Amino acid sequence: MGNNMKSASIEMREFIKRMRGGDISQKSNDSTGISRNMTIRDMLKITRLLNEDNNRINKKTPYDQKYEEQKFLDMFRDLNIVVDFIELEIYDDYVFWGGTIDGIIQFVYKVTKNELTSGVEFNYLKGFSPDNTENDEIIKRVEAYFDMFYKYWRDNIIQK
Repeated sequence: MGNNMKSASIEMREFIKRMRGGDISQKSNDSTGISRNMTIRDMLKITRLLNEDNNRINKKTPYDQKYEEQKFLDMFRDLNIVVDFIELEIYDDYVFWGGTIDGIIQFVYKVTKNELTSGVEFNYLKGFSPDNTENDEIIKRVEAYFDMFYKYWRDNIIQK
């Protein structure tokens, strides 16, 4: 596929479709888990396959990964959370990053040229309780950090 805007949005739609496995909806609150849970590592494999198909080079520097992780964790100083981050991926037409919080909340940030395909998505794993107020607070902060993440990468990479 080429790197024009139309094929990039098609690629992103296909990528999102693959991430969702066709059955996973955005912000699913099913505490019983989803029969086809896709792990962050599975999503990363899909991303790598997309990148190999397009011969893209990740523009991430070692500083970028550490910087994002530290800014993200700063949002949670008063909460005791453990985050398993995935590799930050930075390309001319999209930025992709995420992780798993406390082994129960997966999040993925996507920044694209098209605002409709940009956003944060959640996957709630077994053990997630929608009634837990701490989980609500974590989700709100993940969404709040996306606003900063989106603005920074949109202005510095995507808009160039």
